[in-house]
Parts: sequence; C-alpha cells; structure tokens
Amino acid sequence: MQIEVLQDGGANELHLALRGELDALTAPKLYEQLTQLVQGKPGISQITLHCRELTYLSSAGAGILLMCMDNFAPKGITLGLTEVQPEVYNILDLLGLTKLMSVTHA
Repeated sequence: MQIEVLQDGGANELHLALRGELDALTAPKLYEQLTQLVQGKPGISQITLHCRELTYLSSAGAGILLMCMDNFAPKGITLGLTEVQPEVYNILDLLGLTKLMSVTHA
C-alpha cells in the first residue's frame, strides 16, 4: 500500500490518498504514519483518507481505522473516508464503521 500526503485543505485538515490494499501487513504502516503526522501538525482537527485507489480492506485494516478513530478522538480529531470503492464500502458497512465515521462513495 502507498500513502500519499495530499495538499491540505487548511491549517486544521490533513488529506491522504491510499493506494493498494489495507490489510494485516499494511495497516500498521498507516497507523504509524497517521500518528506521526498528527504529532507533527498540532491543531489538526480533521483527517480525510481519499480511497479511490484503495482496492481491498481486510478486517485488520478496518480495525486500524477504528483504532485511529479511538486514539484521535480525545485530541479532537475526526477521521473520514471519501471516494470509497463499492467493495471497500461494503466491508466498512458490514462492520458498522459507516455509522461511526463519515464515509462517502467514489
């Protein structure tokens, strides 16, 4: 999986593009990079993951997204996914994550 930091939408926002598969092997990499970015950018309140090129999401990947939400919420940071492909959306919906975070279709 590749993670690319996109141009931010403002001082309090962070936008990242995810490409490839978010699974047990790549999920820790996403968590580590998000944690580093949050620590390096005080005042951030919104992280948006652009998932147009995210082709697969495992339960481990979904677990990392949930862990990010849980760890960032006390800091006032919300996590959202946009441009989510139908296959990935179905997994998020099945696991109930579409009720916990903002998720929009591609």
